[in-house]
Amino acid sequence: MAVKTIRITKLIARLITTLTVLTCSLLMAPQAIAGQDYDTALNYYQQKQYEKAAVHFETASLRAPGNISANYYAAYCFHLVGKRQEAIQSYRRLSKNFPGTREARQAEKALSAIDPQYKAIQAGSPAAQTGNTGNLNVAGRKKETAENLTNRLVKVQKATGKLADVTGDFIKSIKEMVAAIPLPILVLMDERGGEFDIAPSVVEHDLRIQNTAPRGWGSESSWKESPAVCSGTKVIIAQYKLNSSTGEYVTTETEIGVVRHETGHAIDHCLNGFSTRESFRHAYYLDEARVPDELRGRLAYFLQKSTSGPSEVFAELICSRLGGETDNYRKESGDLVYKHFPLCRKEMENLLAELGVK
Repeated sequence: MAVKTIRITKLIARLITTLTVLTCSLLMAPQAIAGQDYDTALNYYQQKQYEKAAVHFETASLRAPGNISANYYAAYCFHLVGKRQEAIQSYRRLSKNFPGTREARQAEKALSAIDPQYKAIQAGSPAAQTGNTGNLNVAGRKKETAENLTNRLVKVQKATGKLADVTGDFIKSIKEMVAAIPLPILVLMDERGGEFDIAPSVVEHDLRIQNTAPRGWGSESSWKESPAVCSGTKVIIAQYKLNSSTGEYVTTETEIGVVRHETGHAIDHCLNGFSTRESFRHAYYLDEARVPDELRGRLAYFLQKSTSGPSEVFAELICSRLGGETDNYRKESGDLVYKHFPLCRKEMENLLAELGVK
């Protein structure tokens, strides 16, 4: 009897050991799956290179959805360096996938501060909660005109620094661009907090970004050089930008195409991140894999890691649909994106058809 008891005890001990090892394996799995990206992100984080850390944390979190640390620090690092759009997407995913955790509560606190649409979600807005197109009241707003919607959506900010106020001619050109956007898209933006805010420079709209570089630009660049930026569902449009070569501010009147691209990002936000949906990301990775080697350098901006690549491709495809780029260099890139991302283009066209765009 004693021998039998000893055998049973040994079996139980082995079982406990096996379960302990299995549990540890499961706990370690997210980091193991994330692999090199997670380790690289930690290294950059310890060196306080937060922008580089954010990109690798984000990639790690997408490869290992159960890695709450990767998701949290991706959002936190994006937030630290002023990458609001990326931070919002990561915070939203964190809140959704890890409800009730300390990290999710921190994410929700951050979203309350930086995501205008999060307040609508908290207030119980069905459109904000679903993020789909089915709740749009396009049919009920047939009497709306592009002119009325444009006047509601376009705001003008007074100068607060050394730059002059925006001119009447510039405001007129932006309003003409907005009025040319298909009516269902204007309705979408109007119903979901979209705006076109015209300011002397994008930095004057938000001074916190003045010493940060736009996503995908060189570290020596800054937002002072940008003609437009997307801030959630809002497009900030600058009449003047810094010429880094001369140190002088120059007009952005010929760069309407950039505004169209940023409008693509705003539409993405109005839909709670269409470019992050599985169907679009699947299309993106299939298209991305087929981009010829000789063009990968030219399209590097659209081949960025984590959610950045799909986001930029979606915005550029929307730009093409709204009239395209107006700068020759960007026009060439836009044409290449349109040609080499056919599956993404199909996803976008299906979306527009669902919205009612013909």
